[in-house]
Amino acid sequence: MRRAARATLWLLAGIAFVLPLRNALIATHAYLSGYWATVTDGRNIDDFAWRDPSGRTVRGPIAGEPEDGVWDEEGEGTSDITGDRVWVSREGRAYRVPPPRGDMAVGYGGVATVTGVVGYVLWAGRKSGAG
Repeated sequence: MRRAARATLWLLAGIAFVLPLRNALIATHAYLSGYWATVTDGRNIDDFAWRDPSGRTVRGPIAGEPEDGVWDEEGEGTSDITGDRVWVSREGRAYRVPPPRGDMAVGYGGVATVTGVVGYVLWAGRKSGAG
């Protein structure tokens, strides 16, 4: 019985390790599939321009940009974001902040947490003489 319980716990620990690792690796792949670009024409609301890696100009919206323009700290309205950097996904959608970054942080954080908990349990078990 004790062996079956131990095997079940190792199986659960393995699953708890693999699931966040899988999500983190998928997010890393998505992040690396995209590219960073500098906005070359940021004056027109909802129609910005940047260059793709081959040098062609691409026009389109930037996700997260307000439809009424960009506002600075003093509350002055402006829609010129020329020179700002954006991340562009493989599908061609531009973002101010890459969405995969949060998924990578959660995934790798989950892996680190599971590794730390399993390591602590093993250490505590050996120190107490159980196992």
